[in-house]
Amino acid sequence: MNRDYLVTVDNLIKDELDGKAIAIARYDDMLWKIRSGYAVILYASIGLIAGLVNEETIELNRTTALSISVLIFGFSAFAAFLDYSFMRSKLRVVTYRDRLTEFAYRRASDLMLEEESKQEQGEKGELLECLKNSGERRDDINWSQWTGFWRPPILYGGTCLVCITAATILAK
Repeated sequence: MNRDYLVTVDNLIKDELDGKAIAIARYDDMLWKIRSGYAVILYASIGLIAGLVNEETIELNRTTALSISVLIFGFSAFAAFLDYSFMRSKLRVVTYRDRLTEFAYRRASDLMLEEESKQEQGEKGELLECLKNSGERRDDINWSQWTGFWRPPILYGGTCLVCITAATILAK
């Protein structure tokens, strides 16, 4: 067998670190698509409605404003739920990438010292866990360890509040 195609632990670690970095970037990309799409759709809709009410093309009564408010709240809640779902998956990948980085560092340090230990047997189990798909696991996320927890509530709650207020003000 050609030695160039041998799978080594070091290659597995390197490939998995690279893969997890790509996954994190893709989660970030998806999160910003959700967030920007949400804001564009909601603000554009309210802007369009405000323009039509201002031109007296449509009349917005209290019942319609209440219906619009319920739709805005529902859309905001759905977008926030979707955002947190992707954010949880991303943070699981970040957690396992951090664990894998720590493992790789310990391994590199141990190789430099050329020492074998009983601790290495326990590390093999940890390595196997870190090499598995981490984004789709059900591991709990400790939100207190991560910055940015309040960004989605500010985005979705603030936008929802502004749009509902606008719909209420526009109603006759």
